[in-house]
This record gives sequence, C-alpha cells and structure tokens, in this order.
Amino acid sequence: MQRLWTPWRMQYIAGEKNHECIFCSALSQQNDRETFIVSRGEHCFVILNKYPYNNGHLMVVPYAHTADLSSLGRSEARRRQR
Repeated sequence: MQRLWTPWRMQYIAGEKNHECIFCSALSQQNDRETFIVSRGEHCFVILNKYPYNNGHLMVVPYAHTADLSSLGRSEARRRQR
C-alpha cells in the first residue's frame, strides 16, 4: 500500500480540536480572506480547504446545516442550468 505524505497537515492532526462546525465558524468570522471563503452565494458558499491533499481543493458548502445532502431543500440542492 502506498501512503500519502502530507506534512503540512500535521498542524491539523496534532493541533487542538474545536468542537464547533468548521464551516459555521468560518462564516461567523466575517473575514473571508482569513477563513479562505472564495465566494458567498444565495444558498451556499465556496471555501478553500486549509489542509488539502492536492492544490486548489475547493468545497461548495450549503448554508443549510445538515449531515446528509439528500436532506437539503430543493433550492439548496438544485443545479444551476446555463
């Protein structure tokens, strides 16, 4: 088995854990540059992963706080048509 070596993640792995939702915490700080929020939309926001396995890892996160994507409302889950 090949192991991934990502030494920049050690700060996260060994650091103190906050039990607050990382996404709610980022949103509440209102400092998009510091929290790596790239864009805020009507139903979701885009954030960079602070400890990525690869470069440019983006996450699209709904404002609706749910553990299951299938429980999102229609407006949060719809795909924008072009």
